[in-house]
Amino acid sequence: MVKSRTKFPKEGSFVVAKVTQVEKQYVYVDLIDFEGLNSEECARGMIHISEISSRWIKNIRNYVRVGQRVVLRVLRVDQEKGHVDLSLRKVNSAQKENRMKEWKYALKFENLLQFLTETEGIDLTLEQAYDKVGFPVLELFDSYQEAIENLKENGEEILSNINDITDDIKTALLKVVDENVSISTVSISGKVKLSFTSENGIEQIKESLLQALKVIDSKMSRNININYIAAPFYRLEIVSKDYLDAENILSDALEVIEQNAEKYNGTFEFIRD
Repeated sequence: MVKSRTKFPKEGSFVVAKVTQVEKQYVYVDLIDFEGLNSEECARGMIHISEISSRWIKNIRNYVRVGQRVVLRVLRVDQEKGHVDLSLRKVNSAQKENRMKEWKYALKFENLLQFLTETEGIDLTLEQAYDKVGFPVLELFDSYQEAIENLKENGEEILSNINDITDDIKTALLKVVDENVSISTVSISGKVKLSFTSENGIEQIKESLLQALKVIDSKMSRNININYIAAPFYRLEIVSKDYLDAENILSDALEVIEQNAEKYNGTFEFIRD
């Protein structure tokens, strides 16, 4: 269960639910991340058979099974009665993948807060950890993934901007994040062939490569590395969290080098690995 600040989901949102009961015309699920009514362990929802699939359904159990976790779209919410109507057929594969991915990051975020409460010297319940640091951090970002990765890269700066957090909690949380979070990266590399015929050609090469290194601010998950191989070749490597970002950085870096090559009448070529 991932703690939510609301008792029920919003209409139109995508939620992760656990199938608890399958009938001929209805499927009942637990909305495990929402508290629901005071009389319930968690909010509950229902999927009518017409919202299971756009195709004719002979046996509803061919689509869902008890205990299965599914991504659903919220159609209607009656908070007074505790009724939540849901749809399975109005969730496409991309929406399902994105919501499930974010839900897994939400679980990871909660695990980090749970580890914090178990740290020696930190006297907090999980609910208190959410209130003191969890929710304030989440308010700064658009997703759990973004929150976790920024805590890894810029944790001290982020926590310094949140009020009412003691130094021991900050130190303990930064340690928990450092020990339990790793950011996956991709890399693009190749050889830069660069030469200038002028007397100060070496200085022009240095200037070109140093400017290329400055197209981004170096961070843990985004970086540019340029190493000397043998004249006139230099190895260029881009590290980033995804290929699209890496390609954009590569394009910017090569554009800087090419502009300098044209400026100083040099020769330039990039050979991708």
